[in-house]
Amino acid sequence: MAIVVLMAGDGAGEPVVGPTAAELLNGLGITRIAFLRDGLATSVVLEGWAFDPTRTDEAVGVLFPGGTHDVRAFHEIEHVGVSGGLRKGKDPIVEVLPRPSVPGLTREGAQ
Repeated sequence: MAIVVLMAGDGAGEPVVGPTAAELLNGLGITRIAFLRDGLATSVVLEGWAFDPTRTDEAVGVLFPGGTHDVRAFHEIEHVGVSGGLRKGKDPIVEVLPRPSVPGLTREGAQ
């Protein structure tokens, strides 16, 4: 599943959500959207099994039709699953799923 996080500053305006936007985003393979906000910015999490992150700019254009110059996109570099091993006093099981090599990213215990 692809995951992309968009962070929009004030210049991007409010994200647009509605039936037309939902249909266009679904056409990009996006099946889940989460909106987050703090006092400084709005973030949008885009997820989908069929979503190709190389089409993020198209999704940004759908969500922020007022301007995309103030929107940053964060692409997933690692996906980690952690089991509940600590409940029984055991070390947790950490599973790092394969992702493309990312320069500068190191894993704990990697050589």
